[in-house]
Amino acid sequence: MNTLDGYRTKVEDEIKSCLRGRGAPLYGFDTMNCYHMGFCDRDGKPTSGSKGKYLRPLFCIAMCAGLGGDPEQAIPAAAALELVHRTSLIFDDIQDKGEERNNQPTVWAIWGADQAINAGLALSSLARLSVHRLSLRNVPVAKVLGIQSVLENAVIDLCHGQYMDISFVDSPTVSVKDYLRMVSGKTGALFATACVVGAMLASPDGEEVKASPGTPEGKKFRYMRFDPVLGRAWEFGLNMGLAFQIHDDYLGVWGDEAMVGKTANDIQEQKRSLPVVLALDQFPDEIVSPHRTMRNWLGANFISREDASDIRTWMEQKGIPEQMKTIETRYIRKARKNLKELSLREEWAGHFEEMLSFLSERKI
Repeated sequence: MNTLDGYRTKVEDEIKSCLRGRGAPLYGFDTMNCYHMGFCDRDGKPTSGSKGKYLRPLFCIAMCAGLGGDPEQAIPAAAALELVHRTSLIFDDIQDKGEERNNQPTVWAIWGADQAINAGLALSSLARLSVHRLSLRNVPVAKVLGIQSVLENAVIDLCHGQYMDISFVDSPTVSVKDYLRMVSGKTGALFATACVVGAMLASPDGEEVKASPGTPEGKKFRYMRFDPVLGRAWEFGLNMGLAFQIHDDYLGVWGDEAMVGKTANDIQEQKRSLPVVLALDQFPDEIVSPHRTMRNWLGANFISREDASDIRTWMEQKGIPEQMKTIETRYIRKARKNLKELSLREEWAGHFEEMLSFLSERKI
């Protein structure tokens, strides 16, 4: 087991401790979140594996250790970041009416939307409680409060990004700039926050950092006022998050169905993922199939699997996959530049390089 796998296991154990740490388990209710985390099946029976990449927690831990902090001290914050992310997935599945995630039924598909909302609210509270557990690892109260502030603001950014994503469905045009603003909040903010929290934990005890609402792009400059390292950490995480989401959008159309589930779903559901945004921006009135332009298709009441496949083939002919790879590579390069500017300890800089490679090459 390499270093990152070891810390991934420790974060999982911390989350399990949070889920079990409230006293007697609430059977049925607790099963929903344990199932969502991959710790049990739908009947509450423990499973041997877990689900999720745990990238955000690993970013936090690696940034803390890379800047000279104690990675063990960062574990409760890393767990909180994963719990926030998993909370967002519960609500995302409800809003998208997604019945499968990771090739298994989603929480709302099993227990219904009302109970899934209950599960998501509980998981979000556990995320906040996990931050409080930093005090058990001798993190000063002022710093715990600062981390709480930064994390809560990331949740607001995430919700704003989700708001934009939902509103785009009814918009006749969405620019690439609008798309990048949306994913900066929906995905980038939590990656960036993971890096900032790790950097905060590595800073001298007693240093208090407070976040204020604002755009994810603007937060870099706010953090710079406290400490240039925090600003660089934010920028690095944001660029990594953007690259991650762009690659996710690519897999959503051109991924291996055996690994990612049904592809072209974003086209069928008329979501403004990057392939759709690029096609709509450049070729809105070009005929995709008999009597239908791209704009016509995205205003249609129904897009079949066969229609979605035809649109995907047309996108390939227009070079949309290559354009996506170019944009993704741009953000990976920016992240590598940020990484050099951070001057992390060699071992941990190497771990970040591994994660960068994983992000750009992953199949799931």
